Amino acid sequence: MAKISSTGIVREIVELHSVGSTNTVALDSGRPGLLVVASEQTAGRGRKGRTWFSPAGTNLYMTLTVDTNDPRLPLVAGVAVREALSVLMVKSALLEVKWPNDLIVHGRKLCGILCESRGGITAVGIGVNVNQLAWPPDLADSATSLALILGREVQRQEVLRLVLTEVEKWLFIFARQGFEPVRRNYLEHGLLKSYALTTEEGVPCSVVDMNSDGHLLINAAGTLKELVSGSIRIIP
Repeated sequence: MAKISSTGIVREIVELHSVGSTNTVALDSGRPGLLVVASEQTAGRGRKGRTWFSPAGTNLYMTLTVDTNDPRLPLVAGVAVREALSVLMVKSALLEVKWPNDLIVHGRKLCGILCESRGGITAVGIGVNVNQLAWPPDLADSATSLALILGREVQRQEVLRLVLTEVEKWLFIFARQGFEPVRRNYLEHGLLKSYALTTEEGVPCSVVDMNSDGHLLINAAGTLKELVSGSIRIIP
């Protein structure tokens, strides 16, 4: 991708052709304000040690380091990336945030976010499926890309610009105004009202609210529960 310029909270930019993980490079630096962008990840990862399929030259793999360990950062990033990608969406595409860290279009994952902390620095890792058209068999029914949604190739540089602009904007909002603006946006666009949901244990549930800690309040089989970790699942 073409060179980009430092703006806002980004103080340093590292662009790599191939890397194990942009999060690893960013965390190893120990510096806030570092943006790492790669064309390929050979050891990309998601939550709970899952592998993030990261082929060369097709998608956006980026990590930005910030000097806070706030556990709500994945939610801030999710709102920011949803705002960024909504600019590109066709009207028929329903883009929603799936708590805590995925962006979903019609039940398929378009983007994943992984925040990892070390020594007061958090690496905000963002992977967006941009021009990928095929996946391994175990992912073929659960993933999508901007190219598949829009029916055309999308410039990764444009996606990077949009995402970086919104991430910086929402980090600024979070720092100045607290979590409430993030929470309101999330409740509007991240409840997955269009899908049947279950808990990780397979109990049917619906999302009721989100509290100031970023925890999800769900109705699971008639019982109100606070979801602190884990995730909710979409019923195919």
